Amino acid sequence: MKRKISNRLTTSIKNGTEKIKTKKLLSLFPLLFLFALTQCAEKETNTNTKKDYIPQKIVLGGETSGKILLIKNGKEKIIQEIKGAVFHQVIMSHDGKFIFAASSNQNKVYVFDGDNLSLIKTIDVGEHPTHMTFDDEGKILSVVNEDSGEVSFISVERLEELKRFSGFSTPHFARFYKNLWFVANFSSNRISVVDLEKGIVKELIPSGIPECEKNEECAFFDVSVKSGTGLAFHKKSGTIIEFNPHTLEITKLTGKENSPLLKKAYEGLEDVSAFRIVLSPFEPIAYGVFSKGVIMYDYVARDIFNIWISDEEFFSQFPIEYPGKVFVLLHDKNKIAILSKFKLEKIIDIEGVPVEGIYYNRYVYVFVTDEKNQRTKLLALDGEGKIFEIADENFFPAEGIHIPGAYPYCH
Repeated sequence: MKRKISNRLTTSIKNGTEKIKTKKLLSLFPLLFLFALTQCAEKETNTNTKKDYIPQKIVLGGETSGKILLIKNGKEKIIQEIKGAVFHQVIMSHDGKFIFAASSNQNKVYVFDGDNLSLIKTIDVGEHPTHMTFDDEGKILSVVNEDSGEVSFISVERLEELKRFSGFSTPHFARFYKNLWFVANFSSNRISVVDLEKGIVKELIPSGIPECEKNEECAFFDVSVKSGTGLAFHKKSGTIIEFNPHTLEITKLTGKENSPLLKKAYEGLEDVSAFRIVLSPFEPIAYGVFSKGVIMYDYVARDIFNIWISDEEFFSQFPIEYPGKVFVLLHDKNKIAILSKFKLEKIIDIEGVPVEGIYYNRYVYVFVTDEKNQRTKLLALDGEGKIFEIADENFFPAEGIHIPGAYPYCH
């Protein structure tokens, strides 16, 4: 499965000046109406003299260019190029010693030195490797191989494939929790549970949800597991699947059939595009993004309590957790929305397409592409949405961003 982002982003230059308006916030409390103006954030150049927004290391992947860009302390910039490679994602080991790059067209994972980008090794995996994630200790790296329906597990210490399991349907992400891996199948209504010694030990299959057509990617883009709770968003129907990662049982389904809030939110949508719901590590809230809004889900009370609805549809695959907030990249609008659990805080205009981002040390790091000028900017945003520019590079197209020890451990 090739990422859907690139096709949708080609319209961003035309749409970049459009204003995205807020419509309303649906709540279990009386309806709250928000009237928010689109806000432009000024680039910070002088007031943050400490420049604590500059990480020691940050890496970007170059997708079809076969390039990788490593920026050290905001100044030293190193580029490595592998001719013919398509790097779908890059990720750094927890200690920053290694950089792993999944080459989706070569069925390999490249391993580079985390200081100078020299090539250390290549590791053969399955067909069309895309997304990679670590276990909690950073010792095992999972690699989903979408076309072969396999997931590879790599030893970070030994730099070799330990196990490869089959039986998945377009595996899209694998997330670690308590010695198990939870795999989101994009072409089948299944969340597969994997034990490294036994393989697939359980399939979590929700009932009453539309099945995918042949070769249709309609099911689970990703899965989020933490604090004894697992959540996944069904892309086609917009149903929220809640499961217990200890008992390996589905505990609740919340869809438009049993939730008046979701029924209202999805009204009139031909394509719900519920790509991702993420459990925040900072508070017991999960944020889910769909094609016209953001859902706030209390995973202690186990219910939706707010939904922000936009006046117009947008395309987004990236809600990024932040303490007390969530940053949502509106890819086709050239904007970033910042929401708290009860309201929209602001919408920020971005000069280019905000493609991917990651949270680290009280900043959200986002790379922004400029297709017209074939350039990529690296930005840091603080909790108020103030923008700090770290780099503006002749590096295009970009795909994948990571910082050692960042949360989450994958974009």
